[in-house]
Amino acid sequence: MGGVPSLQRPRVVLHVGLPKTGTTYLQALLAGHREELRAAGVLYPFLRPGAMFQAAVEVRGSHAKFGLDGAQVAGTWDALCARARDFPGTTVISHEVLAGATPAQVERARAPLAGLEVHVVVTARDLGRQATAHWQEEVKLGDAFSFRDLERDQLRADTGRDAGPDGGGVRPHFWHAQDFADALRRWSAGLPPAQAHLVVAPPPGAPADELWHRFASAIGVPAEVVGPGPASANASLGASEVAHLRAVNEALAGRLDRREHTRLVKRAYAEGVLAARGGRPARAPADLEEVLGAATRAWVAEVRSAGYAVHGDLAELRPVLGAPGDPHPDDAPSAPGLEPPATVADRLVGEAARRVPEHEESSPAGRARPAARARDRLRRGGLLGRRRSGEQPD
Repeated sequence: MGGVPSLQRPRVVLHVGLPKTGTTYLQALLAGHREELRAAGVLYPFLRPGAMFQAAVEVRGSHAKFGLDGAQVAGTWDALCARARDFPGTTVISHEVLAGATPAQVERARAPLAGLEVHVVVTARDLGRQATAHWQEEVKLGDAFSFRDLERDQLRADTGRDAGPDGGGVRPHFWHAQDFADALRRWSAGLPPAQAHLVVAPPPGAPADELWHRFASAIGVPAEVVGPGPASANASLGASEVAHLRAVNEALAGRLDRREHTRLVKRAYAEGVLAARGGRPARAPADLEEVLGAATRAWVAEVRSAGYAVHGDLAELRPVLGAPGDPHPDDAPSAPGLEPPATVADRLVGEAARRVPEHEESSPAGRARPAARARDRLRRGGLLGRRRSGEQPD
């Protein structure tokens, strides 16, 4: 376990992801306890709603991908770094979009932090749960491909790190996004190994605050500074609900732009309506052990060899998979009590006619308001379907 470092000079912690490793939960805790953290010598800087995301997008040069204007994000990263330089304790900058940065992007991002004690934190979770989470997230964002498609085109098609952006090619997105050893190597280049931290997401059944305790150890703050309480997390869907959402995406056939799809399909319908059903989650097939297990063992060996600080048990990165004979993620039964996908798609397109002020889309809290209103209207319109036996109302 990594210890709490000395604060002889301003210190900045760059939490760069990985995606789907509890980052939303950790960021909500940091944002919700800014005052307590600052009293303990830790700054989670606030520039404006959505600034962490915009800063990460600026680093990656990916504003167009997220439907943002380049001028909207310009200068955000430097502004966060200026806060870190001015604060005498530890500053934490956190966003999972940073994880995939190329070595050149990392070099540019770290340049404004010269002279500070820079630490890099990567959170990682077993590749079995990551495979199904990655698939589900892509479906929320509008794709309709099956898990078998994912397995064929990405999980069993890794072309290696040399195919990444700096190598002139394209590595399958899953592998580039989930290679925790590679993320540590890129972001900690030139730093002492003790300043690169791997936080292992705990296995199913672990105490709810275990991830926070491990993360707090990595950033150098007593875990008790942040009291227990609910925090945001990305809502997960059952296998049947994922199948239904894939069919909705096919029925939508591009009738919503990226921004409206994110607001209505991802946030309001998938995370606000379908996630409330609590369906049985998909498990990656057992035979993926040969691929996911081999990659995990290689990355763990790299972490050990490099001497990075580890928070948690590396053995917990062994892929969590279904048992032999368990249903394949694509073979889920139909989700009961939901209207036909074509009907859902038509109602979502109708809901898109309700305009949302642009400023309400710029922060997690702001995004939640229009998404919550849309979710409630969709529920009143019957898209939630019947409540399951014993389920309590919101």
